[in-house]
Amino acid sequence: MYGKYNNIKICGMAAAVPKRVYSNVEYAEKCGNRRVKKQVLLTGIQNRHLVEKGQSASDMSSYCGEKLLEKLNWNRNDIRVLVNVTQSADLHNPSTAMIIQKRLGIGQDCIAFDVNLGCTGYVSGLQIVAALLQNTGGKGLLFVGDGSYYDIPEEPTTNSLLLGDGAGATAIELEEGNPLLYAQKTDGTRFDLLYTRNDGYKKMDGNEILLFTLNEVSQSIREMKEHFSIQEESIDFYALHQAQQLLLEGIMRECDIAPEKMLESYQEYGNTSTASVAVTICNNTEILKKKERVKLYLCGYGIGLAWTSVVLEVDTKGIIPLMETDFKYNDLGHL
Repeated sequence: MYGKYNNIKICGMAAAVPKRVYSNVEYAEKCGNRRVKKQVLLTGIQNRHLVEKGQSASDMSSYCGEKLLEKLNWNRNDIRVLVNVTQSADLHNPSTAMIIQKRLGIGQDCIAFDVNLGCTGYVSGLQIVAALLQNTGGKGLLFVGDGSYYDIPEEPTTNSLLLGDGAGATAIELEEGNPLLYAQKTDGTRFDLLYTRNDGYKKMDGNEILLFTLNEVSQSIREMKEHFSIQEESIDFYALHQAQQLLLEGIMRECDIAPEKMLESYQEYGNTSTASVAVTICNNTEILKKKERVKLYLCGYGIGLAWTSVVLEVDTKGIIPLMETDFKYNDLGHL
């Protein structure tokens, strides 16, 4: 499924990770497990930033939103759409988006809701906000974030060494002359290759996810560029879901992407799920700000199975460098 909007402007972006750092390299050295050492080498994930007990994804998302709104000096009553993509909701209901709305002082003339997506969350979220703004007008905010790994097991599994916490906020408004191209695919017949049960049990079939990434995801990137006649030289950078080094290198190889065009964050922050694309962009502000405007190819892929891409141009002056925070709102303790 392909689509295009001609009027979606990204006004600014912010992303944050927790201050607490967990070293995969130190763990591998201490445990002396050859399999773990090999895992760290293959994934390229040296560190991960993990929330402290009592710190939530919405704390980080709200923190990003406040910093972004201050930078843009937006009138908060002009915000008509607030979408929060998360797998780490504060409550079973209502939507955590409503809690973020309250914290940021956004007026009542606004639709606010959560979306339960994982690795495609940021890219799909852009499409959702873009679609809603066509009818609502005004301004929109997209939040992404997960924060659930504060309870570190004494003997982590190799899969748990992939995952980190993070969040992001993106400000969006309507302005002609700003095209957003997108492609979206979902295959629910393979949902059981990567899932989390209600009791917290997680499962991932690593081999099948690897094949999915190298085959369907890589093919979809090539097909999208062909469908929209996107020339490789027109793309400044790629910001893809930061699953791990092995998968990103496979996509680069399959799609003939030059390494210097691939933005990265997994080495220090791991796989931050819904937030990984936002974290990656903000982690590379020094590179991006060498130009006033950049054309980005964004791609999320994973749990679902789902894979989606967006191509758009962004003014780099609105991108805030990646932040670290241990801030907690502490406003839900009475519930």
